[in-house]
Amino acid sequence: MKQIILAFTILTLNTCIYSAIPDGDIKTGLDHIYNLKFDLAETHFNSLSSKYPGDLRPSFYLAQIYFYKALPTRDEGYYLRFLELSDKAIELYEERLDKNEKDYDAMYYLGQAHSYRSLLMLNLNKNLIGAAFSGKTGYGMLMDLVTEKPDYYDAYMGLGLYKIAIGFVPGKYQWLLSIIGFDGNLKEGRNMLRTAYEKGKFTSVEARVYLAFFSIREREEQNFESVNIMRDVVAEYPESPVFKLFLASLLQQMNNMDESITLTNSAIDQNTNSLQNEMKKGANSLLGSAYFRKNDFEKAAFYFEEHLKYVHPEDRYNVSLFLLGLSYEMMGDRQRSLAAYQKVRDDFVKERDGEGEKFFLRLAKQRASGGFTKFDSLLVIAMNVRECGRLDDAEGMYNELINIGKSVAFTQDDLAKVYFELGNIYFLKGSYQQAEDMYRKCIDSKAANETWLKPHAMFELGKIYSLQGRVSAANDMFAAMKEEDDFDFEVFLDMRLINFQNK
Repeated sequence: MKQIILAFTILTLNTCIYSAIPDGDIKTGLDHIYNLKFDLAETHFNSLSSKYPGDLRPSFYLAQIYFYKALPTRDEGYYLRFLELSDKAIELYEERLDKNEKDYDAMYYLGQAHSYRSLLMLNLNKNLIGAAFSGKTGYGMLMDLVTEKPDYYDAYMGLGLYKIAIGFVPGKYQWLLSIIGFDGNLKEGRNMLRTAYEKGKFTSVEARVYLAFFSIREREEQNFESVNIMRDVVAEYPESPVFKLFLASLLQQMNNMDESITLTNSAIDQNTNSLQNEMKKGANSLLGSAYFRKNDFEKAAFYFEEHLKYVHPEDRYNVSLFLLGLSYEMMGDRQRSLAAYQKVRDDFVKERDGEGEKFFLRLAKQRASGGFTKFDSLLVIAMNVRECGRLDDAEGMYNELINIGKSVAFTQDDLAKVYFELGNIYFLKGSYQQAEDMYRKCIDSKAANETWLKPHAMFELGKIYSLQGRVSAANDMFAAMKEEDDFDFEVFLDMRLINFQNK
């Protein structure tokens, strides 16, 4: 009996020392973070840290505030402050584990701390060796935790992100990752995010946002899971501009420009707390894109100009400069379009900034050196009509372009563009035979510059065959696609294929 009383006393003392903060108080601080009220969140967690010095959680979330400050701003001061707070937190967690290697809370927060260190270092192009070490440490710690305690549901969010990120790595590199202890699987990763979302105590909101992002499907599938998840998040956090902007971006991908504009304007109205410049940057980019798709080029130019006032030198903004130049082109202002094209940069880091910056640099150079024909103008308008979901109108416009081509000398690049877009329209309408005919014509065209259209058309054909149950034909087409090399958006297309094959 004495032993039972002693054990209960020790358990009670441990609970008072290490888990004294009510969960609701932690969630209050997280709500401040999600609403971008970082000053309130920092004050709140500092107060909890002082009041409950033995609790592990405030140290983690205080570092997280600076993670969320440093990631979008790339501010060196925020980055260094994050490292300082993260170092202190990691030291605390390691001390706890030295005393008790079965301290599951310490395992969890140590794994999470290393994971976020790795993520920030990678995104800011900092210490890549340190990022790899922290990533491996974080992954290993979280795996050990769920192995020993499968019902520690918050750990599944971090593990899910690892599984998804590694799952997107092309198969030829997977063996290397497995040697150093990483294992990727998209389906498993999404299931882990769903577990954290449905059962997690403190990761439910973040897990939902990540799940929304990684549940984006191909457009023809008409899968609204991502949008529905984010609608629920926005309903729960109506004061959060960042959640509204994320939902607005998803709506644009689903061809819903009008609701995207409404949500973005609402986010701008609520942009009164932390990260104001970053919210302006994102909001104006979304508005510029939405109005461009609506063929309202005057408004598009205005918002792209506003967006570019807030970009960081290391941001990826060539697309905004190109669309700004194209907007002025459509308005008949060649001088201002040339000024925008000439600002497109070529000093980006290819390994980090990737395919988009390179693609729009090439297009801007082409536009700056060549003229802007009536065909070019009609092609922009037709593409935007299709992007807004007006498929019948877009189909008529592209067929008109083909008729124009009978009397005007089209380039093979022009023909490939038209055939590819018509294929997309017929695919979205469910007219698979007509879509196949257009994609075949695109593949057979001899495009000199837009060589990326051929493998992308192959991917679309493979999807059609998959939907028709023609598994062998689909696999053959995907294999042929993989034989193509050195084209625009090659890595992105590989990721789309992996995502499509791992629903």
